[in-house]
Amino acid sequence: MVSSMMGILWYLDSGASFHMNSNKYLFTNLEEKDLFMHIEMGDDRRYNETEIGIVTFQRELGSPITLQNFMNVPSLKKNLVFVSMLEDRDYDVIFSKGKEFLLHKAIG
Repeated sequence: MVSSMMGILWYLDSGASFHMNSNKYLFTNLEEKDLFMHIEMGDDRRYNETEIGIVTFQRELGSPITLQNFMNVPSLKKNLVFVSMLEDRDYDVIFSKGKEFLLHKAIG
């Protein structure tokens, strides 16, 4: 499912292990870390991830969403948001009629 937040296309991915993008300017607190991790994508491309930070999304409606442990993968072609990590942050991810909605369980 594709979403547009902050004027950038984001793919909500239920199979990813982490949130990932290649746009350094979206990050706050970007830190270089060696996680000894290689990321393999569905098209058989492999990426070495070295930077992790925080990305905050300003949504059209509702309060901003801040996601930690966002990986900077410089040569990645798509921006990925991991659905399970949103659910861990108490968001319900709802897909309906070709659109997706985030609903915070406590706030509504």
